[in-house]
Amino acid sequence: MDFLDRLLRRRGVASAVDVACGTFAIDLRLAQRGFEIVGRDLSPDMVRVGRQAVREAGLRADVAVADMRSLRMRRKFDAVICLGTAFNYLVEARDVRRAFRSFRGLLGPGGLLVLDLTNFDAFIDHPMNARAEIDYRAPDGTRVGVFGFNEQNAAKTIHIARFLTVVHRGRDFDIAFDEAPLKVWRKEGLARALAREGFRPIGWWGDLRTGARYRRKTSPRIVVVAALR
Repeated sequence: MDFLDRLLRRRGVASAVDVACGTFAIDLRLAQRGFEIVGRDLSPDMVRVGRQAVREAGLRADVAVADMRSLRMRRKFDAVICLGTAFNYLVEARDVRRAFRSFRGLLGPGGLLVLDLTNFDAFIDHPMNARAEIDYRAPDGTRVGVFGFNEQNAAKTIHIARFLTVVHRGRDFDIAFDEAPLKVWRKEGLARALAREGFRPIGWWGDLRTGARYRRKTSPRIVVVAALR
């Protein structure tokens, strides 16, 4: 959080729109530090939680439902933020192009784009496709287990994330299964896509929380900051 704060201030950012804000948790902390942050997310449930958090914090912020692929607003921002692997969920080339078009429309000249993605280069060649993600026991005795069963296509351009969630309360078991394909971005391909869409990369990091430099085989994340030409 401190790194993102410093990065935005160093680039003179006063206003930003988070196009996949989730519960607005990160954005709320930025708003409390004086940034004007607008939040958009595809999930009405996430937006509902985000709005509640804003009210409880005694702040005002524009948080609403929208799709980053079609997001249009009647104003420009200093920065567009897309965090938490959200951009990886755009698997089809058409959706990627639509999102970049939205980003360009939201930014003024020289505006910043901050993309935070999973660094698949750290594990895609030797993936651990079956593993326990979470094994948690709550104080009331409820136990939660999350198990990952992943897969990649032959070209390793798509990572299919599958999660089996088991919640054990007393004698009851609740079981849910989720599956989502993720686009595998590598630094070189991402740099080419940014250039093609009118953005100039100005910095690469491997972890948004600490500001660690990007290292292909060890960084958990691939974070790029790019300026609109």
